Amino acid sequence: MSEVFLKGVRVIALTQVWAGAWTGHLLSDMGAEVIKIESSTKLELYRRGKEGLNKESHFNAYNNGVKSCTLNMKQPEAVEIFKKLVKISDVIIENLSPRAMPGFGLGYDTLKQIKPDIIMVSEPGFGSTGPDKNYISYASTVEAVGGLAASFGYLGGEPATPSIFLADPTGGMYGALCVVGAIFHHRKTGKGQHIDVAQSEAITTFLPEVIMEYSMNGRIRPRMGNRDAIMAPHSCYPCKGRDKWVAIAVGTNEEWKAMCKVMGNPEWSKDEKFADQYSRWQNQDELNKLVGSWTKDFTHYDVMHLLQKAGVAAGVSFSTKEMYNDPHVKDRGALIEKDHLEGGKVLTWRAPWKSALTAQNPTAPLFGQHNSYVFQELLGMSDAEMAKLVEQKVIY
Repeated sequence: MSEVFLKGVRVIALTQVWAGAWTGHLLSDMGAEVIKIESSTKLELYRRGKEGLNKESHFNAYNNGVKSCTLNMKQPEAVEIFKKLVKISDVIIENLSPRAMPGFGLGYDTLKQIKPDIIMVSEPGFGSTGPDKNYISYASTVEAVGGLAASFGYLGGEPATPSIFLADPTGGMYGALCVVGAIFHHRKTGKGQHIDVAQSEAITTFLPEVIMEYSMNGRIRPRMGNRDAIMAPHSCYPCKGRDKWVAIAVGTNEEWKAMCKVMGNPEWSKDEKFADQYSRWQNQDELNKLVGSWTKDFTHYDVMHLLQKAGVAAGVSFSTKEMYNDPHVKDRGALIEKDHLEGGKVLTWRAPWKSALTAQNPTAPLFGQHNSYVFQELLGMSDAEMAKLVEQKVIY
């Protein structure tokens, strides 16, 4: 497309695993040129899969549309090359330890001397300041510190974290949002800035009720499993077939009456225990069993369609296979199958928005695929200079 949101913006990415990569992926979807710096001396975690450098599915899903060049940042020559890239770029994104960039001699104060209006977005687990800033982090530890684990789990049960971690894509999306805001600010003022995104704080934004309960009432909100603080019924209910479920959420008395009508107004639905919203909430264990006794005789799609037609929120609990084949998902084009140069058919997803100004990006890059473009076209190196740097393991 000729016009996209961030056309003409160049981003240099020193990113690992998911959070930083997701920022780069989203910025690429918005039209930015994103150049990911990689090195054989410390391979990206998702490059280390058993399928080989260029075939690991996680990497290929999270790095769509970016370019890859190799620089051994342990070498002084590589740091100098990176500084040259900074001069011709608009944004630096990184999700390394807060020690890493200053350790390379590339802290923000140094970068803004090279290019005074540079925008830098850092996405460490616990932020770039504070006594815990250098602690090692993975999503599970970040989510625990952010308060998610203590708030997530079944009533009376242990803290839990989701098996599909939320901290990475959440931090990554906040990072992308910050880049867009910083570019808007730059276009108005000509000024760059350093933005510090703590993934643990990004997770805390999921918990407004938990924070408010303690700040206003001094109470710790209990873990609630599939329950809601107000709504009932509110859970996932079993349906016909093996491991088939549907989520139902009833928020008003009108919705409850509509649901009862769909169920055929069973005698139990007229019990005083379920007469109003608060009564249903107080007796939700019994209520959930009764609702489940109705849903189990229908497919999860049938329950969804019946209740949605009556104005009640209900949704199929998709397996991956069901989501991939669902007519609505297909109509939206949310999941995309692409042909990767070495990975073959890759199932990935577009950005979670649709716009005529969204770029149509290619698949994830091969390791070092864009070395010639970066070092020769952008930085003007000759073949001999490139060969020497490769021999010295600077471009490595």
